[in-house]
Amino acid sequence: MKIKNLISIFIAALFLLACSSEAPDTSATPTAKSLYERIGGKEKVKAIVEDIWNNHAKNPIVKDRFAGSDPSYVKKRVFEIFAVATGATDVEYKGMDMKAAHKGMNINEMEFNAVVDDVLAACEMHKMAQQEQNEVLAILWSVRKDIVNSHIITDTLVN
Repeated sequence: MKIKNLISIFIAALFLLACSSEAPDTSATPTAKSLYERIGGKEKVKAIVEDIWNNHAKNPIVKDRFAGSDPSYVKKRVFEIFAVATGATDVEYKGMDMKAAHKGMNINEMEFNAVVDDVLAACEMHKMAQQEQNEVLAILWSVRKDIVNSHIITDTLVN
């Protein structure tokens, strides 16, 4: 990923986080739909997760990380966390928290950004609106510190 793209992601995430820090006016929209509902619910999120898995499997930056994984287990956990993080009330995440799940994996910035790219590409494949993609990006960015080993620097990021 080019540094220009990283800067764009960073700026978008900061903007979204700044916007989300203000309390929403729920009096005007008492039945506002969750992000999960706006995305399309269970079947749509399952389809997006399937494409995320396929994107990871083809991505030269991260495909080796997933090569020895059980696809059905990973997709189930990714579906659960994606659903819960976007506001599903009918799904329970049964996996570990992000810090525990990625402990000792030594994931670097480039790998994290490749995963983000794969997720957003899957969202685009399913014609997810830009606002919803931005919200997914903000969620991903919010767990970055629990996933990335900040002590690892790659040449690609420095150049």
